[in-house]
Amino acid sequence: MTLFEELQWRGLIYNVTDEKVIDKINNGELTFYLGADPTGDSLHVGHLLVYLFAKRLEAAGNKPIFLIGGATGSIGDPKPGSERQLLSAEVTAHNASCLYKQVSGLFPAIMVNNFDWTHDLDILTFLRTYGKFFNVNYMINKETVKARLDSGISYTEFSYQILQAMDFEHLFTKYNCQLQIGGQDQWGNITGGLELIRKLHGVDVEAYGITVPLLL
Repeated sequence: MTLFEELQWRGLIYNVTDEKVIDKINNGELTFYLGADPTGDSLHVGHLLVYLFAKRLEAAGNKPIFLIGGATGSIGDPKPGSERQLLSAEVTAHNASCLYKQVSGLFPAIMVNNFDWTHDLDILTFLRTYGKFFNVNYMINKETVKARLDSGISYTEFSYQILQAMDFEHLFTKYNCQLQIGGQDQWGNITGGLELIRKLHGVDVEAYGITVPLLL
């Protein structure tokens, strides 16, 4: 049984953007990343399946990057019902420190914080370098955004998907990270990152996404 077959058998595969990734993870060839926003000071049961998945990828020779969302966590991933309450910089930093300690005990990983490559980015550079590549109609049709259209969504949370796409592109460029993994609710954010990578680096680049079922 290959690694991918075992992951399927364990019910850890929900969706794959391109089946070319299967041989690569079976051969332990990929650098991959998973992330967590520091909205709390601990991982919780909702993270379990993604981290089991990451652990098995790492054990097979694939190289993990753990991304803490110091930037994305400060604005909040859109929830289906309402806006998230913004956290202070102090609380965000405390939570990030706690998550780093937990993840470092699970598997060896490169630790990064997306605050490091976003906090000095001015608004004009953001709009010209990244915003130009995102079609509003496409963004509105993302599942997490569509669920909020009736109740309303702020531009802050609407922009979340651009920031997460920037993460994937940054890690692809700096670490040759070719795979992002996440829960099935992250499909729209993952595909947004892939689109940005292809628009900036060419349509033939090798980058992939895999989602894991949510533990309900």
